Amino acid sequence: MEFRGTGGESTMSILQRTLRTFVITAAAMAGQLGYADSGYHPFSEPVDFDPDWQLFAPMQLQDVEDLSPRQRAPHGLYLTYDRVYTGVTRPEVNGATYLMDSTWGNRWDFGWMNRRESGWAFSYQVVTGPNVYHGYEQLRLNGFTDSVVEDDADVPFFRPTAFDNDPYTLERTYDVVQSINVANYSSFEANKTWRMEPYRYGGMLEPLIGLRYVKFLDTARSDDYLTDLVVDPFDPTQDFAGEVYTNDIVQTRNDMVLGQLGFRYFRKIRRWTLSNEFKVFAGHTFQSQETTRYVTTTTYPVDVAIGDEPLFDGNHVGTSYFSRRNNETPVGFDLRAEGAFSATKHLDLRVGFQMIYFGQGIWRGAALGQGNNHETNQQVVMPGLTFGFAINR
Repeated sequence: MEFRGTGGESTMSILQRTLRTFVITAAAMAGQLGYADSGYHPFSEPVDFDPDWQLFAPMQLQDVEDLSPRQRAPHGLYLTYDRVYTGVTRPEVNGATYLMDSTWGNRWDFGWMNRRESGWAFSYQVVTGPNVYHGYEQLRLNGFTDSVVEDDADVPFFRPTAFDNDPYTLERTYDVVQSINVANYSSFEANKTWRMEPYRYGGMLEPLIGLRYVKFLDTARSDDYLTDLVVDPFDPTQDFAGEVYTNDIVQTRNDMVLGQLGFRYFRKIRRWTLSNEFKVFAGHTFQSQETTRYVTTTTYPVDVAIGDEPLFDGNHVGTSYFSRRNNETPVGFDLRAEGAFSATKHLDLRVGFQMIYFGQGIWRGAALGQGNNHETNQQVVMPGLTFGFAINR
C-alpha cells in the first residue's frame, strides 16, 4: 500500500502560483516605469499636477518673473468654480424680448493639460431661473383674514390649520398668477484642447473642439378665478355658491446636442492671468411641450359665511392635457472674458463676464391668452457676471 503526500504538493503549487503572480506584476511595473523614463506614461496625464500639499503657500514673484511663458503655463489637473449672476431675455411671445430678468447660477470647469501640450477640458453650468410672475392672493368665499379675528385665543377655533390651504399666509386663499419669464438652463461640454507656442508678448492660444449638451426648460402659467351660482345636478331648483380656480400651465423642453469649435487665449502678467474664451456651436434640438389645464370647482351654500365648510371641495371636471413635439437647428456662441489674481501659489481669485447666445432653435411657450404658442424658433440671450476661484488654471 502506498500513501502520497498531497498536502505538501498543494503547498508547493500555491507558492509557485504566488511567485508567478509576483513576477508578472513586477514585470508590468517595470515596463510602466520604463515608459515613464522615456517620457510617456499612459496614466500620468491627469495626475501630473503636484502641489506638494501646499495649495495655500504664498506666491513668490521672484520665482516666476524669470520664467518663460511656456514654463509658467500650468500643466496637470485644474479646477475652477464660479458663481454666475446673469440675465435671461423674455420669450418672444410676450412681445418684450428687449427686456431681461436676472437670476443666479453656478459653473464648474475641470480638466488637464499634459506636458505634450494637449489635454481635455470639461464644463458644467446650471442657471436656476429666472422665476418672474405677476399675481395676487385671492380670498376664497368662506375665507377670512386676521382682521376678522378679535382675540388671538379665538384663532384655533375660527381658523384650524387643516382649514387653511395656504401654508405661507395661513389663510384660505388662492394664488392667481401670470408668468412673465420662467426658465431653467443647464449644460455640459467636453472638449479636446491643444496649447500652441507662445506669442511675442507671452500670450498663449489653446484651440479646442468638442461636444455640448444643453437643456433649456420654459414654463408659462396663467391662472383665473371666478365665482358664480352653480345648479344642483340632482335638484335643478336648488342653487349653490361656486368658485372655479383654473390653472393653464405650458411646460416646454429643449434638449440640444451640439458640436462646437473655439479657443482660449490667456496671458500671465505678474500675479494676474488675463483670459478670453470663445466657442461657436450648432446642432439639433429635440423639442417637446406639455399643455395642462387644471380646473378646481368648490361649492358652498348660497348664504356662505366666513368659516363655513364647503359642500364639495376639489371637483376637477374640465381638466385637460395635451402634448406635442418638434425639431429645430440651434446656432449660437459662448463668450467669456476673465481676470484672475494669484492669491497663493496655486489658488487664484477671479472675476469675469460671460455671454451665452442662441440665435435660433429655442421653443418657449405661452399659456392660453398670453400669446402665440407655436414660436418654436426663438432666440435667447444670457449676459452676466462671474466670480469664483481657480486651482492650477
